[in-house]
Amino acid sequence: MFRSIRSLRDTSRRNFLLFCAALLLCAAALIYFLVHSNQKFDQVDASIQKNNKIIAKTEELATNLEAMVSDYLSYLILEDKIYLQEYHARKESMGAIITELALLTETNKMQKGRVQDLRQNYKLLLERLDEQTEQIKEQEQIVTRDILRTTENIDFLKNKILDIYSNIVQAESQMLKYSFAQLAHQKDVYFLILVIGCITAAVLLIIFNLFLITVQSQRLRAETELKDKEERFKLAIEGMNDGIFDWDLENDTVFYSSQFFKMLGYDRGDTEGTIEDIKELIHPDDQERVWEYIAHYLDGNLSEYSNTFRLKHKTGKWVWINTRAKAIFDPDGKAVRMVGAHSDITYLKEYQEFLKREKRVAEQANEAKSEFLAHMSHEIRTPLTAINGIAEIFEKNINQFTEKQQRLIVTLKTSVSSLKDLINDILDFSKIESGQIELEQTTFKLGTFFKNIRNITSVRANEKNISLSFEYDDVANISFCGDAVRLRQVLINLIGNAIKFTNEGSVKIKACVKKKGRAEFLQVDVTDTGIGIAKDRLELIFERFKQSDASISRAFGGTGLGLSISKKLIDIMGGEIKVKSTPGKGSTFSMIIPMPDNKISLMGQVEDSLQGKVEDQIKSEISDDKKILIVEDYEGNVVILSYLLEQMDIDFDIAGNGVEALEKWKDNHYDAILMDIQMPEMDGFTATNEIRKYEEDNALEPTPIIGMTAHALVSDREKCLRAGMNAYVPKPIDEYDLRHEILGALQIKS
Repeated sequence: MFRSIRSLRDTSRRNFLLFCAALLLCAAALIYFLVHSNQKFDQVDASIQKNNKIIAKTEELATNLEAMVSDYLSYLILEDKIYLQEYHARKESMGAIITELALLTETNKMQKGRVQDLRQNYKLLLERLDEQTEQIKEQEQIVTRDILRTTENIDFLKNKILDIYSNIVQAESQMLKYSFAQLAHQKDVYFLILVIGCITAAVLLIIFNLFLITVQSQRLRAETELKDKEERFKLAIEGMNDGIFDWDLENDTVFYSSQFFKMLGYDRGDTEGTIEDIKELIHPDDQERVWEYIAHYLDGNLSEYSNTFRLKHKTGKWVWINTRAKAIFDPDGKAVRMVGAHSDITYLKEYQEFLKREKRVAEQANEAKSEFLAHMSHEIRTPLTAINGIAEIFEKNINQFTEKQQRLIVTLKTSVSSLKDLINDILDFSKIESGQIELEQTTFKLGTFFKNIRNITSVRANEKNISLSFEYDDVANISFCGDAVRLRQVLINLIGNAIKFTNEGSVKIKACVKKKGRAEFLQVDVTDTGIGIAKDRLELIFERFKQSDASISRAFGGTGLGLSISKKLIDIMGGEIKVKSTPGKGSTFSMIIPMPDNKISLMGQVEDSLQGKVEDQIKSEISDDKKILIVEDYEGNVVILSYLLEQMDIDFDIAGNGVEALEKWKDNHYDAILMDIQMPEMDGFTATNEIRKYEEDNALEPTPIIGMTAHALVSDREKCLRAGMNAYVPKPIDEYDLRHEILGALQIKS
């Protein structure tokens, strides 16, 4: 109650001070305007005096000019040297007058220019007079004709000077009129300011009297209302679960509400005490931290106070408390009071601990899942490598089989490709979900990139008798920096979907560079004439394991992971996938990704792709003494690798594990090693480490080692390189990739 009355009194005092300040402000403004007006009067007066001076000096100049010319002509006619002396005296006077005029008109550009013209014409006049004087001295007798001619020249220059004089006088006269008008206007403003100032002061005094009357009535109402408010506030505090404290820092006394100690099991009611009452209850591990935090806040180092610590309950258990408070500082910045509240957050802490335990369990489950997927990846990919290799061998020699066998080979190759794509999709999705996906940054030519995609996708389009066209001339000669493998995966998925859902018509792929502001983007549009997608199903197609409707899965197959993976990969690259579609007419999927700053134009350069030339290059690198060691424990993969090396005319040995590989390598020192990773007795990483250590101890040239692994959920390439391998080929092994890495290894060894 008393605090409310004091607050009202403080408000009245503040408003009184505001009114006084307003009066002082009005008085100051009035004084300012009066002083400012006097300054204006002084400025106008100074301007008038200056105009009068310029006019007077100009008049004086005209008079002196007339007299000077008259003295000179008198000298010519009468040849009396007294006139000549007077002529020289006036000439000096003219120079002084012109100089003074120049100083007076220094701030007026137009008048300054006129004075300069006057000075120049006066100089010409003097030169003419001095020249005539010299001629007269040389002549024995003055000819009347010469005097007339001289008089005409002098009059001409004199008239020019007088014209300038007239312009100066006229301009100054106009300025003088303007100054008088300004002076009259300033007097009106001066009077108006006085009137407004008096009226404003009178109005403020009236308002102030009204305010005093109003304050008296408000104070009476406030005193009757404060008691009710105080009672309501007291009930609100008692009904809260928070404990209130009010710490008087100057007297070191603290007011505690009844709830403050009630949450700790004590029934003390509203009480006053000292800070020691709570100091004894703080957990020993929290005490130093709590008091340091309070000290930092009271020193002004923290903008707000909010802290969490433990207090001892009457039963002996520890209760987690969250405290919020606000300090009051005196004008010197010293804290004099601190008011705040305590809340029991034990249940929140217990829930946080529960969440931490659940998180650990989930992380362990995720790790177990990752290990399981990695293991399953190895177990599935290992035999799949052999199956895929056999299918490729059969497909390469398909003309040697009967028509029925050829159909079986095509079916085998298609099934293996579908199985490989399915496994890759599942593993890619798992890597993306677990945040293990990593993008490589390599530079590749877009023309070659799109040509390879066309070669890959054209087979499927020809099988369905669909027109497949590519337009990428605008970007063909650009070198792009990014992850070519992931970009190819996305585009092949988009094009594959377009072909799959198009029964007749065409699929068109168009690539170009688009600009948005200063940024450039690579945009690839895949347009088909297929079944299309309803508008309400467009967003659904990017969700995992979903297609536009269930009938699509039955009619066309697929897991529904392709578009989800593609969208996530493009999101990681900083781009986006957009789709436009009309049911029954077709769809357009647009892949848009930022162009890197280091894109390079390769206009006119010759492509250096190794596609289709790798095997010839390998054969050219091989000599009779070249030999490769195959380290592989799965017999099916050994058969496939042996066949591929025989096709490349490369001699090789076989080791079933790391121990056997190490023994054979020490005896032969092969030109390259194809090293499997997961093997019994000794794995590929350990074998590679042993080889590198032996080479270092015996100063041997490093043997190129190509890692082969079926794991796909970790950074296998980085692991292989860290283990000392030179390259990495994932399983199922792609024949072209293997040939390319073998060529690189043989070039290193040569």
